Amino acid sequence: MKKTTLLKILIGLVTVLIILVSLSFIDSSSSSSSDFENEMESEKLVDSVASSLEDLTIKNREIRNNWSAYFKVSYNQFSYYEIGGIENLQISFTNDSDYLVDNAYVDVCYLIDNGSCYKTESLLFKNVQPHSIVTQDAPNSSRGKKIRLDFSQIYADKLNFLYGQNIVGTRSSIDPYFSKD
Repeated sequence: MKKTTLLKILIGLVTVLIILVSLSFIDSSSSSSSDFENEMESEKLVDSVASSLEDLTIKNREIRNNWSAYFKVSYNQFSYYEIGGIENLQISFTNDSDYLVDNAYVDVCYLIDNGSCYKTESLLFKNVQPHSIVTQDAPNSSRGKKIRLDFSQIYADKLNFLYGQNIVGTRSSIDPYFSKD
């Protein structure tokens, strides 16, 4: 009697084991099709992100290479004396890009009658928000009737942009203002 009971238990265990293996196999074949679908969706997502990054990189390079269309400097109707001297001068920096400009240095040259630069003052514009204008007062000058404005440096970290009159180093001809600084 013990042998037959033991045999029945063994047959029951083998049956349960076969059922479990069968269910596992059925589940794995349906999940492998599901895994394949998930993998395809993941690849589509990766391709979409890569395409978006590539588009953003191209857009940013276009902004860097055409920076003068996005970053501008201007001045107000200042006062000057016929014998020379400038007062009430205000300089405005315009950021028409989608990025914060961390630093922009503007050189203000006070021109005398012969067209030469009497003196140069440098103004720093910090943290200029996207699509905004920031205005600063420039120092008065005892000489000069006109002014000339030049950027000496512009840095926008998120844009990976660095322009500078005295920046040296190896620059790509395709993207000369790219910077990882």
